Amino acid sequence: MSTSDADQVPLTVIGGFLGAGKTTYLNNLIKRGLPANALLVVNDFGDINIDAALIEYRDDSIMQLSNGCVCCTLGGTLAEQLAAALRLRSKPSTIIIEASGVANPARIADIARLSPRLRLDEVICIVDGAQALHHAGDPLIGDTWRLQIASARRISINRLIASDKAKVLEQLKKINPHALFEHKVLPTLSTKNIHSPTSPPETSSGNPSFHNHANWHSFSLTGSAIIDKNRLEALIDAYRDVLMRAKGFVLVDDGSSAELLQYSGGLVSWQPVLRAPTENRLVFIGIAGARFNALKHAAELLIKPALLQSAHPKQR
Repeated sequence: MSTSDADQVPLTVIGGFLGAGKTTYLNNLIKRGLPANALLVVNDFGDINIDAALIEYRDDSIMQLSNGCVCCTLGGTLAEQLAAALRLRSKPSTIIIEASGVANPARIADIARLSPRLRLDEVICIVDGAQALHHAGDPLIGDTWRLQIASARRISINRLIASDKAKVLEQLKKINPHALFEHKVLPTLSTKNIHSPTSPPETSSGNPSFHNHANWHSFSLTGSAIIDKNRLEALIDAYRDVLMRAKGFVLVDDGSSAELLQYSGGLVSWQPVLRAPTENRLVFIGIAGARFNALKHAAELLIKPALLQSAHPKQR
């Protein structure tokens, strides 16, 4: 039995590289108003879904997918959960998928192209304009970045620097001349420059090819210990050659408050959070190899002393 266009559920995919501003873009859509009974699918590359916690959607219709990239599980988790959602008596009025920062949105859009119950509405790619020229020439991440842009019907450029506007638009239009372009400055947090965002990263000791998602690794950092912000920023700076993204909630001061850490493109930002978590919840994403393994070990040491002290209190 064929499905009429009226019965099909429109699907929108929001893609873009790590830290480009996808969650901010989605929150802006929510503030402008989504159709009733919209289903949001938020994927994160890691076992803690930080992005889902940042979505300003006070509804039960948020599907969280963690531990990898949805474009690697088209025959599994994503397709199965979407099929289950479409079987509900009150099926979604629209579906919006925020892809992970290393996903190829074209692979995700294939679900709508193959399903008679879905209609591909739009594929949007968010581009960090301040990083565009750097990403275009980066031998490690350039292929992933270009695939995301090439798959889009609409490209929204975030944080575009006026002096780079002509060069950035020229570069993007070479990759995807048929896309619709919009370039506006989205709200950003106050930031601190960890290193120059235009300086090329050093090559890791692992395989530098990014054609396979196995070359992207992530790890999470949890625990109730208070983390020194200066030490954490110093750690990020020391491993900037392999660290592409860090984000999450950090217990600060006496542990009664927390702040949101965001790191991408050489910039780190901190923002207070209203509902403080009971533990640290941090995700680090970067280039697989010995250097990234060393970062993981060093990050674990940020909370280990406090854990040891808790397990073995000082004798008086």
